[in-house]
Amino acid sequence: MVSLVTGASGLVGSHVLDALLAEGCPVRALVRDPAVAQDQRQAGAEVWVGDVREPKVLAEAVRGVNVVYHCAAAVGPGFSPHEIRDIGLKGVRHLLQALRQAGAGRAVLLTSVNVLGTRHLDLAGEDTPCRRSGDAAADVKIEIEALARKYEQDHGVDVTILRPGLIYGPRDWHNVPQMIRALRRGKFAFIGSRDNVAPIVHVSDVVQAILLAGQTPAARGRVYHITDGSRTTIGEFIDHLAGLIGCPPPRKVLPYAIPYLGCLLFETLARLGLYRGRPPIVRSSLRHLGTSRSFSIERASRELGYRPCVPYREGLHTAVKWLEEHTNGHAAMVSRSAV
Repeated sequence: MVSLVTGASGLVGSHVLDALLAEGCPVRALVRDPAVAQDQRQAGAEVWVGDVREPKVLAEAVRGVNVVYHCAAAVGPGFSPHEIRDIGLKGVRHLLQALRQAGAGRAVLLTSVNVLGTRHLDLAGEDTPCRRSGDAAADVKIEIEALARKYEQDHGVDVTILRPGLIYGPRDWHNVPQMIRALRRGKFAFIGSRDNVAPIVHVSDVVQAILLAGQTPAARGRVYHITDGSRTTIGEFIDHLAGLIGCPPPRKVLPYAIPYLGCLLFETLARLGLYRGRPPIVRSSLRHLGTSRSFSIERASRELGYRPCVPYREGLHTAVKWLEEHTNGHAAMVSRSAV
């Protein structure tokens, strides 16, 4: 079975590529940056360099492919809302159209539990209605899911959708590093409560789910929530992270209204052209810190055989250790990364 991994230089895509190569599977990797292509070729992948926004790139890359693991996305606050939507939506549209023309192949698409909006959720299932949140990275995934359903229902394209929680682990240059920077500066604050449940998942468990989705015939047309299945609170997660990096655990808890009003202020200033750069608070932070969210993984467990293996204490250790080994001089500690 031949596989294609888009976004193969990113956090999730690079781990999926490694897992497929370790299994001895023939695999193609689609990346934007020619600089990373040579290493992936040496590892055994057939590497294509191109942008998912170019229809011809995907039309050629999917030829003879049985399953496409679509991990490409605009990741990081350095992207404008327009770029996030453009890269996300065009990439999926071109991929689904390419598979339609090829007449074969499954697309495994990554969206996010964030499509359910900024609200408290308790063991939310996949049938919970989506809700826009004003966060471009989350809202475009609602459009992506709608587009995928249309291609599956109207054109018979084989699609499976996975909604991971907050992904962390080795090669994460965004989620955990952002938390570490705030902790080291003494700027980290909880929003509303330390006891909010955080829907976390280690990257190795995401890879497990992705590969199962690509290999399970009955997953066609299905949507799956992917977390570690725990009810870990943001307080527990951050306290353990602080201990790993030698920082005191934060104790400051802000009322939800304060950061919410801050988001509105900086969004207004940005629209008026009066503020540029990354604001001190964004809507994704409101969602991750200011809401308590747990998601049922029963469907993924029952239909895919998904079994999360990495608890957060072990997972954070792998993430911090990898950062310590790779931080010096790494340009990706800045906020822009297209994968």
